[in-house]
Amino acid sequence: MTRYSKLEVGLLIFLIIVALLPFVLILVIAEESPYHPVSGEPVNEAALATGITITSAKNTTWNMPGAIGGKTYVLTDNKGEVVTVSTQSFSSAEARDAAIRMYHSQPIGRGKPVGSLVVLGQHLVYVTPANSDILKRLAPELKKNRTP
Repeated sequence: MTRYSKLEVGLLIFLIIVALLPFVLILVIAEESPYHPVSGEPVNEAALATGITITSAKNTTWNMPGAIGGKTYVLTDNKGEVVTVSTQSFSSAEARDAAIRMYHSQPIGRGKPVGSLVVLGQHLVYVTPANSDILKRLAPELKKNRTP
């Protein structure tokens, strides 16, 4: 039987940790957002609470199974930054989760717009552009609706 040196054992342990690290990070970082009714218009309420101006709002329904309606907002702040926020309510957790899976299955630049997708109960909220200061200001208010 061959004896392994401390270096070989250490290297083996290091390789195992490196291989498992992405899975551990996903489990630690990922947040589950349960399906539950969220009353009102979360984006409208968050914008009003943070002092962000709603330039326009119109009713929209995404062309997806289970989509039952939402709104598309154009928001501006006092610095002149403009973002588009689209919301959509879904009839079931399965329909909402199927929309999320479809969104994540598209590679960026090939049919997948560059933005942030936020889950709020039965709603999906899509913000373009993803790295906006407005989203950073809205996020704490929107997170208040994440759990029932």
